[in-house]
Amino acid sequence: MPANWIQQGLWLKLNCLVPVYGSGDDAGNYTEVWLDDGQILLDRRRTKTVLKALAAHLGVSWRQEYTAWSREGRSHLAPIVLGPEMVLVPLRLRRPRCRDEGGTGYVVGGKVKSFEPYVEGFFRTRLILAGNQVLPCLLNMDTLALRLLEGERTLQRRRETFCKLSARGTACREKNSCYLLVDPGGSTVAAQLIDRKGDVIILRREDKFSPL
Repeated sequence: MPANWIQQGLWLKLNCLVPVYGSGDDAGNYTEVWLDDGQILLDRRRTKTVLKALAAHLGVSWRQEYTAWSREGRSHLAPIVLGPEMVLVPLRLRRPRCRDEGGTGYVVGGKVKSFEPYVEGFFRTRLILAGNQVLPCLLNMDTLALRLLEGERTLQRRRETFCKLSARGTACREKNSCYLLVDPGGSTVAAQLIDRKGDVIILRREDKFSPL
């Protein structure tokens, strides 16, 4: 799979990023990209590299441990918020052959329909994703439920943070709004909003006049 699936906008259909090894003589450390239409694409990059590329494409940092919406005291990887309604929840999806190859994948929180116990080899649970894709996971039921809940709460805290920022920005824009005062002769003069007190607005008159 070419690495341009992100630029093609297929990230909008993303269900999860799954770390996998190549088959046969191919011992590469790659990533499966699961889409909600049932497609599974192979990106020949490590999962962390794919994650960085996706975050960069969306203009956010993949390192979010110290954001306003990150919980302190965590002993595992933090959820990664990519947008107002999209959070990637890190989950243990494979046992790596060696430590630096990684076993963590990322599932889009909003694409998880349900999850259930599932015992096969090292797997303990499985998630049912959009499009009815089934994703085996190494975490037990309790831990999986907590990780998914943490993803939801992280996204909510991010919404609340930006809601405050948006409200602040609205007030600033209002104070910088330009008004026109019209005199009896029909000429106008620019004025800037200084303050608002109930139904009363306080304007500062500019020096330059312009014809109506």
